[in-house]
Amino acid sequence: MNVEFVTAGFPLITLSIIIPVIAAAVLFIVKEELAKPISIITSAIVFLITTYMLFAYDYTSYKIQFYEKYTWIPQFGVSYEVGVDALSLTMVWLTALAFLVSFIWSTNIQKRIKEYFISFLILEAACIGVFVSWDLVWFYIFWEAMLIPMFLIIGIWGYAERIYAATKFFIYTFFGSLFLLIGVIGMYIYQYFNKEILSTSYFDLVNLNLPFNLEIIFFLLLALGFAIKVPMWPFHTWLPAAHVQAPTAGSVILAAVLLKMGTYGFIRFSLPWFPEASKYFVPVMFTLGVIAIIYTAMMALSQTHIKRIIAYSSVSHMGFVTIGTFALNMEGMNGAIITMISHGFTSAALFLAAGYIYDRVHSYELNDLGGLAKFMPVFATLFMISAMASAGLPGLSGFVGEFLALVGTFKASVLTGVLAGISLIVGAGYTLWLYHKSMFKESLLTPEKIHRWEKLKDMNGVELTSFVPLVVMMFVLGIYPAWWIKLIETTSAAILSKIIGG
Repeated sequence: MNVEFVTAGFPLITLSIIIPVIAAAVLFIVKEELAKPISIITSAIVFLITTYMLFAYDYTSYKIQFYEKYTWIPQFGVSYEVGVDALSLTMVWLTALAFLVSFIWSTNIQKRIKEYFISFLILEAACIGVFVSWDLVWFYIFWEAMLIPMFLIIGIWGYAERIYAATKFFIYTFFGSLFLLIGVIGMYIYQYFNKEILSTSYFDLVNLNLPFNLEIIFFLLLALGFAIKVPMWPFHTWLPAAHVQAPTAGSVILAAVLLKMGTYGFIRFSLPWFPEASKYFVPVMFTLGVIAIIYTAMMALSQTHIKRIIAYSSVSHMGFVTIGTFALNMEGMNGAIITMISHGFTSAALFLAAGYIYDRVHSYELNDLGGLAKFMPVFATLFMISAMASAGLPGLSGFVGEFLALVGTFKASVLTGVLAGISLIVGAGYTLWLYHKSMFKESLLTPEKIHRWEKLKDMNGVELTSFVPLVVMMFVLGIYPAWWIKLIETTSAAILSKIIGG
């Protein structure tokens, strides 16, 4: 895999990682009332840096841009090596946006404020590090580092069963990480004995040309770690529990950022590292993807807890990313990446909506709601747009990615495409049911509810500032997807070239 590197004139990527860490250290020594503004300003700076990178990125050819490399442990071939292609950059930008939205939303946090924002700042640095690292040691350090703050966020600021949910999240993801580590170490050792090279650089490992049997073994080891993070069926059971118990901002980051790391891993590592194994396992990945799409969509239909419905819908949407990725063609790959971006917008907005409802009504149960649109019309409008984007309404972001993923899937397997396409009806069903029952079903209204809800206030400035950017991006991506497709298509082509060449 021949790659051109464009060295950074200024270490923007390193800054985007270090700034949140420095801010977290500062929070230890400042007064508690400064924690919120410092965190918001920090996340805004990181967002501006990543936005600049997004528009400065040259998408006309495949290059690793804003590249930095510094030797760290030369005797073992370990370096600090960071940079971005379009896949990395879109994920970093989405991460920065999701954290900025979460910090703004979290201004109402009253419990252990400094610790809360410190946890999120460390988590932001780790998440960005995962997407920009090209050295496997640093990638794994960041991959593991994000488990601790998310464990604390769920376990300390979550709801009644938060300890159970946090523990389950940690055990599942740490278990998967061990297999990922074994796979990477195995490749590192194979490289040494066959090429007499000690290097943990992605660009050395991608050119190993492994024997088929070893490709199969290493593919399975890494796939297990990535599948749990996605999460794919049947490894998805940790996600609903984590979402239900996590605070609102925690759910936003889980859905918008952490779930993308698994699908990012498949695209970044599994396909170019193991091209023949990737082709071999296409039927398996299609089967798991379709089961995830259909089964979790049906599970969503059977729930009455808002966050649980959204959690199951996330697993279903990630199924489209899986089948688009393993369609192994341009339409599918572009669709998978755009679905990842879109799901970041829609899932973040839907979890913000769930948190908004809970803050007003103090319940996530649909049977406790009904008719809220009459009392909160601005919120109802933004919630409706987010729900329609999630359901794949044309003109909004959800349609673009899933349409492309389905086109790519049909080219690879008509049966898989048909099954996944039919499931869109179920997805629209649970989304409309959720919205109708919470916002319009006035039969659930009682005189006591009406008396209470007449006093409810519509969205305030902080809530609008969090919510509106996500809705705007749903329209931007939905109405003008051409720019985004141009941005990612050279990266998609470079990744697929390894499959075609293999």
